[in-house]
Amino acid sequence: MPELQCCPTMDLQWTQRVIDDQYADVYFCASCGHVHRTEKYLVSMRFPYANRCVNCGGDLAVTDPNIQVPDANQIRCTVCGLTAAEDKDLHDQLAALHPSGEYMAASMALADDGRYVLALKMATAETRWGTNAIEGEVQRLGVLEAMNEYDRALDEAYEWAENEGCPSIIFGVIAQLEAGANNMRGAMAALERGLNLEPDNYQWWLDYADLQMHADDRPAALRAASHALRDPALEKRALEVIAEVGERLYANGQYAEALGACSLAGDRQEKTWQIAWLRARIAAVNQDTTYMVKWLELTTELNPGLEEAVDMLAPYKKKKGWFSW
Repeated sequence: MPELQCCPTMDLQWTQRVIDDQYADVYFCASCGHVHRTEKYLVSMRFPYANRCVNCGGDLAVTDPNIQVPDANQIRCTVCGLTAAEDKDLHDQLAALHPSGEYMAASMALADDGRYVLALKMATAETRWGTNAIEGEVQRLGVLEAMNEYDRALDEAYEWAENEGCPSIIFGVIAQLEAGANNMRGAMAALERGLNLEPDNYQWWLDYADLQMHADDRPAALRAASHALRDPALEKRALEVIAEVGERLYANGQYAEALGACSLAGDRQEKTWQIAWLRARIAAVNQDTTYMVKWLELTTELNPGLEEAVDMLAPYKKKKGWFSW
């Protein structure tokens, strides 16, 4: 049925709302505010164990207790009333709206489009019927985060983490959720647990360095960043952390400590303008003109637009030509 025209130029938009304790997509005209239709969705807000309904999270029960091995048509949700077979068929129809017909692909596309409720349903379906239950649960937690359901997401993540055989990836997810909820100590604790299991996860070391920077724990930030330097893909950000710690030490007059921070970068110091610029100023404080000029030349070569470094170097540049005496 075609949409009724409420304005000469109708601007149909949608927004997510909670109506009667249910999530709903409300379609309205942005010009006049007229609501054209409202679509309500049942959605599971419980950790998707095998004995819970994917559609609403309700408990599943066998319709006939005398049946020894019930099939999907004989297991029914005590809340929404769908059988397990009907539940799967409903989510298969939703997944079929995506060209691949896969739950995970549909969930990711819906999340990118801001359709978080349907994305959550597809992610939950992936945990039950898809090919990668772990990926589905990570996606589910990410969608809950996008919905600002931090408490629910954290409760579910910690519940998952307590399960025997839970993958270590959960600690990275928990750290992200805790940081999003502004609980930096919780995020650090999660990463520490994760790094105990995966000491070579350099992305987690970099995340840990960022958190320690936020807490202004400079030694811990430097240690974590030095670990992250082992991954070439993370090198740029790790060097930025080292440079930032060095800048903070320099600002406090801790010049030797700032120089020590720079040294963690090793040969990379000469390829990173932030560190080269910091070393030039440390050399100036130490009245070491030779090193100051060396690091200033490197700084201006790496970042010609840094006018402060250009101006600082100018008096030391050798003049050329007839008047070079």
